[in-house]
Amino acid sequence: MPSIRDLQPLVAEAREDLDREYKDWLDLTTNEHRATLAKAAIALVNHGGGFIVLGFEEVASDLKSHARPSNISEITQDAVNAAIWRYSSPGFHCEVHAVPHPTTRIVHPVIVVPGTMTEPVMCKRDCPNVIAQNKCYIRKPGPRSEEPQTGEEWRALLSRCVRAGRDDMLEAIRAIVSGRVDAPPASPGIADALRSFCDAAQQRWSALANTLPEGASGRFPHGHYEMGFALVGAQPATGLADLQERLGHARRIKLTGWTPFLDMMTPGWSPYPHENYIEAWVGRPIPGKGDGGPSHSDFWRVSPAGMLYTIRGYAEDALQDRPAGQLFDITMPVWRVAEALLFARRLADTFQDVDAIAIWSRFTGLQGRRLVSVTGSRAVFGDDVCETSDFIIEAQATLPQIDDNLVEVMHRLLVPLYERFSFFRLSEVLVEEELAKMTRGRF
Repeated sequence: MPSIRDLQPLVAEAREDLDREYKDWLDLTTNEHRATLAKAAIALVNHGGGFIVLGFEEVASDLKSHARPSNISEITQDAVNAAIWRYSSPGFHCEVHAVPHPTTRIVHPVIVVPGTMTEPVMCKRDCPNVIAQNKCYIRKPGPRSEEPQTGEEWRALLSRCVRAGRDDMLEAIRAIVSGRVDAPPASPGIADALRSFCDAAQQRWSALANTLPEGASGRFPHGHYEMGFALVGAQPATGLADLQERLGHARRIKLTGWTPFLDMMTPGWSPYPHENYIEAWVGRPIPGKGDGGPSHSDFWRVSPAGMLYTIRGYAEDALQDRPAGQLFDITMPVWRVAEALLFARRLADTFQDVDAIAIWSRFTGLQGRRLVSVTGSRAVFGDDVCETSDFIIEAQATLPQIDDNLVEVMHRLLVPLYERFSFFRLSEVLVEEELAKMTRGRF
């Protein structure tokens, strides 16, 4: 990526060209200004990359630096990428740099638009008088951002995509031949939002769990695992009632007897509205119901924006003949993470414009645990020990990858977790076999 020194000429010598566009300050809390930014970014990414510089106004055919108005919020990288992902298909990530003007000393956001897309980028929704759904934009002399009108303009766009994608195409062919798939990393804006959502949900669970007696299994005293998902690009549900109906759709398929985001009929354990979320806490004490153990004391929360979070204790910590806090079943992550991911995938079908699913998962209380087969169906004998207390997984998968290459997605997702157990090598065959068992158990 360019340095601030590399970008300095863009603000010191403001001059529009095919690979650079100057805009006045934009209020990225409004759809009109988000669409304005997205249109410029789409045109530049289709051009092969370039720069968008904010904070310049045209005065007598010259571009003049001027200060950001007080009513316009600071331009952040998250806000820029949220605007682009709202309107572009496929989405792409831009870097934002704060570059000071050498004379005015005003700090201008310089947005670096990549030039590595291997397919034409189009707009996926309308914003009246700014940008139109299913339209493709390119840079033209002027300079200006407009639709391709001639065969020559389309050929130039497609030729650039082919050149950019030659290496990716060869790698994709290798992936098809070898049967593997790479799950792309989550874009920073989505990843940050998902982390924040999961952190807030964990704090909510912690406040609830702290009402339980010390050492209660619902407090997960020996550790727990959390899973979060974000439906990338989703148009929010209209409200909590609408969201509950969508969750009901995702629950129509059950892969195990104790599914994630379950809807219990027992009063006190059934889902309820809390603030602007739907949540449920099965760890809540209910007279006459007893202690469900750490693996049956879930808390979960879902937002209308398409973010999901759940936390659960380890079933290994409730075995009658095994010590709590010392075992980690070799098949558990495959089943639990895949089951929750497939729930999120089904939920995605009820939302518009979902491009991918961002994944976040945290396993705690791992230190000292030994990798075993609780059922004895796998030849592992507790020789592989974890020396890491906590471990976090972050990734992103497109919907077709989940549908067509779930084994490969899950394998690449979980390999780093299993490596914490004395460099244990998780085989793709194990993942494939366990996923087959889980999906055969559908009821």
